[in-house]
Amino acid sequence: MRKNRLLSLLLTLLCCLTLLPAPQSAKALNFSPTEAVYSKSSVLLNMDLNMIVYEKNADMKQMPATLAQVMAAIVVLESGVNIETETVMAQQVWFDALHDYEYQSDLRYANINAGDELTVQDLLYAMLLTSSCEAATMLAMHFGNGNEAAFVDKMNAKAEAIGMPNTRFTNAAGLYSARQVTTARDMMTMLHYAMSVPRFEVIACAAKYTPPTAQTKGKTTDWTWTHSNIMCDPESKYYCTGVKGIKTGNLQEWGRAIACKASRDGNNYLLVCLESPMYDEETGANRFYHLEDANTIIEWAYSHLSYEKLLTTNTEIDEVKVENAKGADYVIVKPVRGYSCIWCDTMDINLIQQIVTIDENVEAPIQEGQKLGTITLKHSGEVLDEIDLIAASSVERSFWKYNLSIIPGFFTSEYLGIAWKSALCLSLIYLVVCIVCYIIYRKQKAKHPRRIVSNSNRRQ
Repeated sequence: MRKNRLLSLLLTLLCCLTLLPAPQSAKALNFSPTEAVYSKSSVLLNMDLNMIVYEKNADMKQMPATLAQVMAAIVVLESGVNIETETVMAQQVWFDALHDYEYQSDLRYANINAGDELTVQDLLYAMLLTSSCEAATMLAMHFGNGNEAAFVDKMNAKAEAIGMPNTRFTNAAGLYSARQVTTARDMMTMLHYAMSVPRFEVIACAAKYTPPTAQTKGKTTDWTWTHSNIMCDPESKYYCTGVKGIKTGNLQEWGRAIACKASRDGNNYLLVCLESPMYDEETGANRFYHLEDANTIIEWAYSHLSYEKLLTTNTEIDEVKVENAKGADYVIVKPVRGYSCIWCDTMDINLIQQIVTIDENVEAPIQEGQKLGTITLKHSGEVLDEIDLIAASSVERSFWKYNLSIIPGFFTSEYLGIAWKSALCLSLIYLVVCIVCYIIYRKQKAKHPRRIVSNSNRRQ
């Protein structure tokens, strides 16, 4: 009885799963902006489809600069503490390493001094908005139990857990280190994950923040932090509609970097640019190539990229002939799942080939949903996707058509040949047995001839 109930439950779950909507496939090709992109590496991700639509040297080894602070924020936000009430007091010994750092122009300060006490939330805002080296150091020491290396170990463990195989962190503030490496693809993986962490986006995309205790401590001016990504500032010449902060970075020995979000017309993108030049190649003047690149890529995406749905589960692909069918001798096939992509309007979407392959000898009966072939989508020889084609309806088998169809095959059937051979063998065996029996009979008769009695003797 218990086994029957368990079986019924499993069958019910199976039926429910078959009623779920078919998943939609979403892939895209890698398109490129028409204008120059100066950053050595960059990746643009469409958040709505979780799809990379543009990449440049995405797997080239780079330095994360202060984009490393995004991972520090992830570790802190996932620590389980109440970031609004947990406080950290700055200690001078924590800042000594910053004062000894070789490239002082890389450091960004938030006017936090030894003895200042701030909440974890305050420090997250200071770090993500201004790249505060003090805030990053305080968070690393606090959540590393006084040992920054222990905190960095947590950063590396998280990087491995979320799929960043080419990343290695050596410090939480994003200071220059030849051993602190990453790739644009890994940075996008980190950024995309960070957007799912509660409170991260709210903090990282804020335009400005002042700690609640700033006024009582007389530090309202010193502790009013604005986002370093001036693409969010309508007064800036780099302003770009829909762009939200997240993180910028720079290292004198390496270059500039930016990670930002863009939302416009219902479309959402994440962008990472690494190692953009610090100075104008001709004049040697300070130049924000990372902001120029971000503007170029984002404006290009909103101007030229659009969402295209090439196939749906209701798209009728072909009519397939069905042998021995009752009634209509064909069935319509449809894709088992849809196919969507981001497409650039500078390219003809008809360049995507749809290659249909139907199984051989399709015979009734056919069940609705039965696989009958595949459709392969290709572009420039590259396979974008391969999707099963299924019957859109059931087809019954005709009794008369089926039986008439097997008659010709009966005479060439392997089984018929076996039957003929078996019959011949049995006939030969029977003939041999008959001959042997006859020979034995003749021999027996020769040994015992029958006596012939005359009629005269019978009368006597």
